[in-house]
Amino acid sequence: MERPCRILDVRTADEFRGGHLIGAEHLDFYRSDFRQCIEQKDRTIRYLVYCRRGIRGQKTMELMHQCGFPDVVNIRGGYENWVSQRLPVQND
Repeated sequence: MERPCRILDVRTADEFRGGHLIGAEHLDFYRSDFRQCIEQKDRTIRYLVYCRRGIRGQKTMELMHQCGFPDVVNIRGGYENWVSQRLPVQND
């Protein structure tokens, strides 16, 4: 049986409002309690994380692995790469 998957957008609120992956949950990488927020998440599901270009997403993926999350993937190139491929996004 395949694991449920959550999309986690770790960009700033302004970046998120400018467009995001459909169904993405927002969690600002620069929050002072970012690690605590990550630690409270369900470790039994798969996470797809991304930021604008991939660096914050990569750091988030590494943090989640350190916190015991077994299934985390970062979108290489982030949101900018996603959009450049003309993949679907949501604009609020």
